[in-house]
Amino acid sequence: MANLNRLLKTSVIRLALKYALYNGILIAVGLGILFWATSGHVDAQIESGLQHEMAHLKEVDDSKGRENLISLLDTKWQHGLDSRRYYLLISKEKTIIISGLRGWPPELGADGVVRNIWIEKDLAPHDIESQDGYWPMIGGSLQDGSRLLIAQSVLPAEDLLEFTLSIMAGILTLSIGFTLLLGWILGRTILKKIDRINMTAKAITTGDLSQRMDISVNNDEFDELSNHLNAMLTRIEQLMSGMRQVTDNVAHDLRSPLSRMRNRLEVILLDERSKSEYRDAIEKTIVEAKNLIKTFNALLEIAQAEAGNFRGEWVRVDLSNIVYELGTLYSDLAIENNKHIVVEAAVGLSVLGNHHLLSQALNNLLDNALKHTPNGANIKVQLKQANNLVELIVSDDGAGISSNNYDKVLDRYTRLEASRSTEGNGLGFSLVKAVANLHHAELKLENNQPGLKVTLLFEKAEDNLGT
Repeated sequence: MANLNRLLKTSVIRLALKYALYNGILIAVGLGILFWATSGHVDAQIESGLQHEMAHLKEVDDSKGRENLISLLDTKWQHGLDSRRYYLLISKEKTIIISGLRGWPPELGADGVVRNIWIEKDLAPHDIESQDGYWPMIGGSLQDGSRLLIAQSVLPAEDLLEFTLSIMAGILTLSIGFTLLLGWILGRTILKKIDRINMTAKAITTGDLSQRMDISVNNDEFDELSNHLNAMLTRIEQLMSGMRQVTDNVAHDLRSPLSRMRNRLEVILLDERSKSEYRDAIEKTIVEAKNLIKTFNALLEIAQAEAGNFRGEWVRVDLSNIVYELGTLYSDLAIENNKHIVVEAAVGLSVLGNHHLLSQALNNLLDNALKHTPNGANIKVQLKQANNLVELIVSDDGAGISSNNYDKVLDRYTRLEASRSTEGNGLGFSLVKAVANLHHAELKLENNQPGLKVTLLFEKAEDNLGT
């Protein structure tokens, strides 16, 4: 009973009931029109038949004489050649010659016009005890002044119309029944699919993010929905896994600097110190705090970029200008570190995106190149158009990265063994990856032989887009 109530509450069943109602009304109207047209057609056929027979009988009377007419009418009556029709022949002296009916209706003229006459017991044919109702009749005058009446029994027509009406009622009932049955079957089928989705959803709410929706071979709209849900669940699982990893990494990497800060301050407070010692301890603590803030800011920017929070700030960004400004800034820093930066940027190349994030991504790439290349290294920044794409390349001739580690360095807090002695938090490439994904750009790491080559491929902003 519970399953029945649940099935009746499904949208498919409600839709089937509405469709059955509308379909029933539509079919009823259509069948009503058909019945009305059939009834009209039967009436027209009867009227035409009466007029045709009146003309024929008049012709017999005119051409072959009264005896032949009476003989023909007797034959029709006695042998039942046309049991639906009744005849009344009255002479001009008002003597009844043929008495198929008991009398001539006063409202019927002998003008050859078909009229519907109410038949009562005093007018009904002798073989019919009671036949109340309207009968189509036609009256006509013969050559000698006699009058001839032909009446058409409506019993066969009524039987036909009743049979037609019963067929129409059957069609209407079957149509509504079939619609409800189809809705019932579809409702049960859909309910089964919904139940499978609900079972998977319940398993997921318990914390099992590895669960996925079943995909059938039908490739219907439920399979399409399941595919989207599975993709969403995969993304959620990745984000949750990444969040757990980041939480673990933050807890691990921040424990050491926080412990150093606390120990340093506790030690400095144990004894009286000189001003220079206090200053030195405070300066080291400030440096540690700045590094912590820098790490948190980097994590925040990565999280915001991955969540798409900057999409509302999408503008046309002059990437050529960003490359020129940061290239100039880092060129001076490179000279101080006995390194050399070359900037080759085409003018007027723009992309749609967030100015701050694009600047930060290039800043991280240049900072990474400066930190992880030896003295005398050459760093090249290139910006050019390739078909309808904007290609940003940062390359160096340093030690580079093994191709086995390309994916690894894009993860948060990843620092390869060769770079552990350098300053950093392992978040530089992670932000670049997040910015690339946010801008639907392709990020590629390649061997520069020697060194590392990082390429970002953006879609070029259309010329008619505003800034």
